[in-house]
Amino acid sequence: MEKPTMDNKGYIDVQSALKLKEAEGRVERERREAEGRVEVDKLNAESDAMFRELLIRESAKETASKHLAKFAGFYLTFLVCTFIFSIQFVPETSIAVVAGLITLVVTNLSTILKGIVENGDDRDEPDKGSGVPPVKTKLQ
Repeated sequence: MEKPTMDNKGYIDVQSALKLKEAEGRVERERREAEGRVEVDKLNAESDAMFRELLIRESAKETASKHLAKFAGFYLTFLVCTFIFSIQFVPETSIAVVAGLITLVVTNLSTILKGIVENGDDRDEPDKGSGVPPVKTKLQ
């Protein structure tokens, strides 16, 4: 970087002044970009830490509820398809028993799913020590 100099007539060298100004602007822009990257990295680290903390605090019941909410439809479809496929290999006298067992499992999974959907994250439950019954509202 050249410093602008005065020529013998007392004028400033314009080319040197423009180059200096351009270099200063570039340095300032790079500094701001570096600060921005540091801030983004800091926010990413904080959000990762908060996410890990949420995962640690989540109970087994909540984890199972989330898993079933995502995959119960697949499990139900798989069980029904397996039953339909297995009819070819099961003796006729046992088909009713297998159908009963599959129906029992499908019904239980459906009941669990219904409980997950109805209860959500248990916001309707009162505090254990308050003695106040939960308020149930009916949406019309």
